[in-house]
Amino acid sequence: MSDNFLFLTSIARTISNLAFLSSSLLGIILIFLTLFGVRKIFETYKYLMIAFTFFGISFTCLDALFHPKLHFYNSGCVFFALSCPFGLSLEIIQAMLAFYASFYCLTISMLTIQFIYRYWALFSIRYLKYFRGWKSVVWVACCLLFGASWWMLVFFLLKMDAIARNYFKDEIMLRYNAIIDEIPAKTSLPFDPNNGNLRKWDALYTLLTTLSTVLQYMIMIYCGWKMYTKMEEKVALLSDSLKNHHRQLFKTLVLQISCPTIFLFSPIMLSIYLPYCQMKISFPADVFFTAYNIYPAMDSTIVFLTITEYRFAAKRWCSKTD
Repeated sequence: MSDNFLFLTSIARTISNLAFLSSSLLGIILIFLTLFGVRKIFETYKYLMIAFTFFGISFTCLDALFHPKLHFYNSGCVFFALSCPFGLSLEIIQAMLAFYASFYCLTISMLTIQFIYRYWALFSIRYLKYFRGWKSVVWVACCLLFGASWWMLVFFLLKMDAIARNYFKDEIMLRYNAIIDEIPAKTSLPFDPNNGNLRKWDALYTLLTTLSTVLQYMIMIYCGWKMYTKMEEKVALLSDSLKNHHRQLFKTLVLQISCPTIFLFSPIMLSIYLPYCQMKISFPADVFFTAYNIYPAMDSTIVFLTITEYRFAAKRWCSKTD
């Protein structure tokens, strides 16, 4: 393999652009059908689905605009961009890298809220009042809080210092023909290469991002497991159409927790903890971002395939246009 990773980076960029196009197209169709075609989706849940789809499209849009990259090198990694598009300054693009990470967290938070809503809709209907009117602002605040916390963690705790700069500069020049001081970059270097001591800011970043990710993932697992074990009991008294509708939504949520585990949670946990293994490695991890970008398109596809009301709505709109 060539010492230079620019060719692999160009392939990842092409895949990322295709993911953006597919996610945007499918997401716009999903939003349109949710607003104007689907009748049996609960009103509040409609807006949750629309918000989640919007954040997914925005996430892939940021990737298509700024093409962030992740490179692992021995006991550290670099989160960077090779250029500053639109004539933006280095500092602004560094802030945008952190903003990209915050959108990842916002996407996860929106998915978590969907699970909470579906769980309460089945088992604790009285709590659905917190999704109506001004009380729904609480959920917006939760999403913004998680997103803002990730922005601050990446922007401040992963700021490149002299030790990280010296550690990565030759590697970035070799692999990407770039001078690390001249590109926007955030670095994670858990151990000081000079004495092997744990670096406190990197350790704090690891701790806080892990807590944030695991907390939201555990909420999804808990709600999903409860719905799985008690679904039939709760829907037994409902009409056949509502039974079928709840089961379809549950299938959607099962797929929506399986796919994030593979495409969202596993890559982020690997990117956080791989540097702690202190292996002698050097490889571009753009595939992680490719996985992130594919997920919004997959999520829309899951909804189309599992909820028949969307297929019926699509057929109705197609018949109107003929």
